[in-house]
Amino acid sequence: MRLQSQFNRNDHLISIADFSSAEIRGVLELAKTLKDAWKEGVRLPLLKNKTLAMIFEISSTRTRISFETAMADLGGHAQFLSMSDLHLGDNHETIRDTAEVISRMVDGVLIRCNEHDTLLEFANYSFAPIINGMTMESHPTQALADIFTMTEHLPDKPLNEITIQYMGDNNAEYDGLIPVQHSLMWISAILGINYIACCPKVMWPCEADVKKFKDLAEINNSNAKLLKTEDPYEYIKDVDFTISDSFWLGYPDGSEDAVRRHNLLFPTYRVDQKLVDAGKKTLGVMHCMPGMREEDITTEVWDGPNSLLFEEAENRLHIQRAICAWFMSGREPSDESYSHYMGKAKEIFNKHERKLPGDHYPEK
Repeated sequence: MRLQSQFNRNDHLISIADFSSAEIRGVLELAKTLKDAWKEGVRLPLLKNKTLAMIFEISSTRTRISFETAMADLGGHAQFLSMSDLHLGDNHETIRDTAEVISRMVDGVLIRCNEHDTLLEFANYSFAPIINGMTMESHPTQALADIFTMTEHLPDKPLNEITIQYMGDNNAEYDGLIPVQHSLMWISAILGINYIACCPKVMWPCEADVKKFKDLAEINNSNAKLLKTEDPYEYIKDVDFTISDSFWLGYPDGSEDAVRRHNLLFPTYRVDQKLVDAGKKTLGVMHCMPGMREEDITTEVWDGPNSLLFEEAENRLHIQRAICAWFMSGREPSDESYSHYMGKAKEIFNKHERKLPGDHYPEK
């Protein structure tokens, strides 16, 4: 009989908006525990013998390395698959067929692709949990790493007392290139973090996203506030973290669209030392990376005492470890079950004559 996938929406990590405040806090708590263990040289084999397939259409440094290392740390294995390596696309297998085949062979699938609909269709037919490694609509693993970094930088400050200022495009209907911003906006609404969209008016959040922010805040009773400003200095004294992204993400360097976005955002929304000095002494400066020194953030700030860029990058590993364990760990086999099937396998081996490794070489 043909099997059908039985996964619910929050059995996958598609969008951070699918999760409650309690679930997000659970992942953050697990990340801290695993990082504390890691710092003491302890690796917990929570995913022993499990496999994560990693399908990449978009190149990556942090996402690929962090997930491969996370799976190794947890006792599992990661398989890297470029889209070009698969029978997927025109005159080949459909997304549905690819999803059903791959997900029946592995314990989880990480997908990093351009079109969000590709991810959704894959998840719809998957028999294993799907992790969104980034689409042009959202980047939930980056948002989780960012929040985890904030809790480390201000450990005594509750999340619902934190204010962040996102420097750059906040409008999903402008160019549609705001994966990190989207996920940060939703996680802020859920956790009660005050969110400031700092950019030209044409890049302010669209009406649909403003409504979604308010709905998520209401559902989670978080009291999160959404503010908009064209002036980076208007709220800077209240800001705990500035967050930046590449000004021309998604466009080739020097293209008309890249130049247009650059001219809208640079230099007004670049984070420089003057802006940092106008804020709190504890102001944390963040950037998902890759970024452009002197464009998104000046080198003075990038390498300065307020920079959290490399702590944020490292925390991709620690949050990926928690994400993989959260979505992929399952029931451990009992000793009785293990012994039963090991005995049956050995019985089959002993019943049939076969060459063993080493038998192919003549005895000396």
